[in-house]
Amino acid sequence: MSRQKKTRKISDIMPARKADKPAGQPRRSSRYELDAKAREEKRKKKRKGLPSGNRHSASQHNDKNQSAVARDPRVGSRKKIPLMVEFVNKPEKGQTIAPIKAEKPAKADPMAELTALENNECLNALLDQLDAGKTLSAEDQAFVDECLARIDELMQTLGLDEDEDDEDDLLKRFSQVDINQFR
Repeated sequence: MSRQKKTRKISDIMPARKADKPAGQPRRSSRYELDAKAREEKRKKKRKGLPSGNRHSASQHNDKNQSAVARDPRVGSRKKIPLMVEFVNKPEKGQTIAPIKAEKPAKADPMAELTALENNECLNALLDQLDAGKTLSAEDQAFVDECLARIDELMQTLGLDEDEDDEDDLLKRFSQVDINQFR
């Protein structure tokens, strides 16, 4: 085997040496330039934070920015709203207000109306006073009579008559019932 002479050629395997740096690099700085650069960096490091008087100038700067921000057109309205109604009816100018028509109440479900009347607290309180033997004013008595009449009318329309049957009628109904019907 023949011996190969070692070369100083740079390959990918070998680390780069200081002497092998590319030729396009600037010359070395002198000691004077290095000292000036160090002083400049030291001054920059020393001057940390904001400049003096920043506390007062910052608020003026923010006010200018806030006024420059465009307002959202959807918020608020510039249209003036009259606080008083200026006219009632001015037919000569063609300005009229149509009268509001009262709608006729739709006929409610009789069962719902009946339960509402039976659960009426005012009516129940007046009936309790009557049961206690107190006399009612004319208006209260008229209200109670009207409500009781309406309850009787609704009971008849629904077929829920509460006429108390005699004992003979109950016995007769019991004897007529077919027991086999319930099996």
